[in-house]
Amino acid sequence: MTAWKASRLADTTGPLVEAQVTSRRLLIIEDDPGFAESLRFLLSFNGFQSEIAETGVSGLEMLANGHFDLVLLDLRLPDITGHDVICSACERGITTPIIVVSGESEIDAAILALRLGALDFVRKPIEPELVIYAINRALVQNTLLLENQSAQNQINRSERLHRFLIDASPDIIFILDQNGRVSFVNDRMKALLGLEDKAVLGRHFSRLVYTHDRERARYAFSAQKLSETAMHSFELRLKSLADITGFRYFEVKLAVVGLPEGESGEDEVNQDHYYGVARDTTARREVEALAHYQANHDALTGLPNRNLFRDHLALALIRARRNSEQIAVLHLNLDRFKHINDLFGHAKADELLRQVGERIQRCLRGGDTLARFVGDEFLLLNAFIGSEQDVLQIVDRINQEFAAPFQVADKSAHLSVSAGIALFPTHGDSADELIRHANIALYHGRLSGHKGHSFFMPEMGQNTDQRLQLQSELRQAIDQDQFVMFYQPQVGLRDRCIRGVEALIRWNHPQRGLLQPGDFLQLAEEADLIGSLDEWVTRDVCKTMREWQREGIAPPRVAINISPHHLEENDFVTKFIALLTEYDINPAVIEIELTENLFIRDPSMVARKLQTLAAHGVMIAIDDFGTQYSSLSYLQKFPIHTLKIDKSFVWEIDREYRQHAIIKAIISIAHGLELNLVAEGVETDEQFRFLEIHGCNEIQGYLISKPLQREQLENLMRQGGRFQSD
Repeated sequence: MTAWKASRLADTTGPLVEAQVTSRRLLIIEDDPGFAESLRFLLSFNGFQSEIAETGVSGLEMLANGHFDLVLLDLRLPDITGHDVICSACERGITTPIIVVSGESEIDAAILALRLGALDFVRKPIEPELVIYAINRALVQNTLLLENQSAQNQINRSERLHRFLIDASPDIIFILDQNGRVSFVNDRMKALLGLEDKAVLGRHFSRLVYTHDRERARYAFSAQKLSETAMHSFELRLKSLADITGFRYFEVKLAVVGLPEGESGEDEVNQDHYYGVARDTTARREVEALAHYQANHDALTGLPNRNLFRDHLALALIRARRNSEQIAVLHLNLDRFKHINDLFGHAKADELLRQVGERIQRCLRGGDTLARFVGDEFLLLNAFIGSEQDVLQIVDRINQEFAAPFQVADKSAHLSVSAGIALFPTHGDSADELIRHANIALYHGRLSGHKGHSFFMPEMGQNTDQRLQLQSELRQAIDQDQFVMFYQPQVGLRDRCIRGVEALIRWNHPQRGLLQPGDFLQLAEEADLIGSLDEWVTRDVCKTMREWQREGIAPPRVAINISPHHLEENDFVTKFIALLTEYDINPAVIEIELTENLFIRDPSMVARKLQTLAAHGVMIAIDDFGTQYSSLSYLQKFPIHTLKIDKSFVWEIDREYRQHAIIKAIISIAHGLELNLVAEGVETDEQFRFLEIHGCNEIQGYLISKPLQREQLENLMRQGGRFQSD
């Protein structure tokens, strides 16, 4: 190319040449080698790099594997046509701009190429100036196109990101026009309310509000209210197709925003719109409602608890005082429920309590309130009664409802109810006073053996106060070691030697003197002190046995009575073994005595604990065998070492021959299972001889020895611990 042509080319291309980037790479797809080389020289002279492909297929491969800024394409190729190259490039997603270089006779084919996607065409034979001009124009056009696409992509990404953030929000985001109609809403509307955009857009926001909140919504959205502040916050229920209730709770925040000038369609007029966020507070409301319900209702039966009952009673008292009406408070207790609980176990007994609550509720009027007090005790508010007879009819109605047996799993149970009754204003003026007096009436009624009902009387309160005083003194007695231990020997019938002793507690009361267990053990159970009392006994026994060891007195087997409630405590075994370890006591000389009903309360729990104790060497004895729910199965399942024949059987030996068969059977069972057998309450020679003849191992009773103080027992053991036979 001559210098004149280069100069002319520069003049012709003008500013397009200035936009040229000299590092651009071009691909020439041409099967004429001579023409291809000439074109390549021209491009090189004008600052372009170029490569040549002699076939359409090789050109496509080069486009796919390398970067080119422009393609100069001949339509006639030896393998495929230029049209095929254009179509194939489009299919492969190759966006490199293409200029078709065609002959004069191929004008129709060039037009087709433009329709297929070519950017421009140049006729052969080519004019260098026009080729370079077309190349620069195509490159500039493509650069502008890419920049435009990049800008549009950025806009699209920004819009997608904004929409994503809006739609990903856990809240409903919406925009209202100046008339309160919804002009925009995010996707959260559908997820929370089950509503499509088309069902919402263009509608007034109040149409979304739950019916009972619409009046409040109209006030909140009123022009006067919205003009007060720039930001508004209120709680509303919105209609929901996705909830069985038909609504969900939302905290709605609304901000007044103005459109930029001109967007409203009127010059210099700025119409207000409202940007809103509705946050779903249903879950929080449900948690609050659940917490409120749990705080005021019994978890087992679903009935009101004492707190809610007291609130209802307080309201009833206000009305009763105003109208001079009577109110009855009944403290209900299930008769013999402890017996049922022991027989059924805790899980089934709980189901029984649920059924009890349901049956009592069938007997009530609309204004009455039934609450679970504790355990098998219930409180009943019988509001606005006419007379005492009205209250008694309620009690009778409940017991009639209980006439049909209760069914739990495959077992049935018959229950009845006792009631303590306090009346307003006769028996008390406040809620707490009425509840307390109803409880006292129930307690005294049960002590006197009355089933059914007992009305409160003032003298009852004095007795109860004395009982509460004794419970308080019992707590102090445990802290101040006011107890003493007695030991009753258990003697072998063959050698008359002490085989063991039963540890028996006495309360050395400062004012009342020495109290027997029957005077305070029930109080300890009621006051939840029995565990502390058992621990005191165990520790005192361990101290005594350690001193015996130091003094060279061989300790006999010591039997300690353990309350079922104490054994059921989670840490009983751990604490018991820790005490033996602390005082260095051989577990093999310790025997714990348990009553039979423990074995049917929670068999799996009892089995685990007894097996752990037995594994440490502790002996297990069943006290009062034969008086409860004796079962041969638990004698085999549990690690039992000793059976104790209850004294009620032994005492009948002298006068009731039918008892002989029972005792013989118990002795036979013990021998068959290789268990030690101790007969309690032996007081006569006839009882002694009968037990000896039939093979009882040991006896315990006043015939041999009364319970001994520690010093007396020590003297006996120093002398050999043997009783003289007749």
